[in-house]
Amino acid sequence: MSRFRPLAVAALLALGACRAPAPVPLAPDDPRPAAWVSAWSQRAAQRQALRAEARLAVDAEATGGADPVHVRSRQFLVMARPAKLRIEVQGMLGTTLAVLAIDDDVYALFETESRRFEQGPVPADLLWRVARLPLSAQEVVEVVLGAPDLARGEPVRAAWALSDGGLRVDLAGDAGPARLLRFDAEGQLRELSARGADGAGWTARFDDYAPVAGEPLAHRVSIETLHANAVLQLRDVELNPALSADIFRLDGSLARSGAEGG
Repeated sequence: MSRFRPLAVAALLALGACRAPAPVPLAPDDPRPAAWVSAWSQRAAQRQALRAEARLAVDAEATGGADPVHVRSRQFLVMARPAKLRIEVQGMLGTTLAVLAIDDDVYALFETESRRFEQGPVPADLLWRVARLPLSAQEVVEVVLGAPDLARGEPVRAAWALSDGGLRVDLAGDAGPARLLRFDAEGQLRELSARGADGAGWTARFDDYAPVAGEPLAHRVSIETLHANAVLQLRDVELNPALSADIFRLDGSLARSGAEGG
């Protein structure tokens, strides 16, 4: 026998050993998926607002004749359910380059260098235009909080046990996009995917869990879409801070005098 055959067999065995076991489908009456989703929903419901510093990295493909986008920025983030969002993009020496304020269904955007100010009803492509993210403000708030709305009543369509002790749960999309969740063995949400009937959608992954006010919170959130990837790294996070409603509004006269501080 060729002396190379034992090496080839050993290599194949090693490759097989490195391969993660396939997820194991759970029976439709297994109580664990619904219980895990319910437990996370109860925890997520306690997360109503967040304030943090963030590093954002966005890499987007060229689409529609536009050049590829590669953005690295430092930001101050403030958000509150259901769809209130304030993003202050910081430049060198702490200067503010732009402020985006979304108050549910209205927005204002101020760009410091050009002194350009715009406002109005939130267009569907606002966050794609500003940050190359095809998500709504409500989806961004839910993702960064790690608190998707799981109280819509979607039934569990299928579920699998994972080799690390976690679960993958597929929720039917009768009330919106179909969603798939992955929990680790401790019940922490590690992945959330949303897919529409046309197959378009996004996937968020949650890493670097650390306690904030006694509650584990992912400090690294990665969002993947068909044409873009974004990574948000959080620091100095405050969970459920007291916030003034005015922080999600940007007045034109204030914008003309310069961007507000957070």
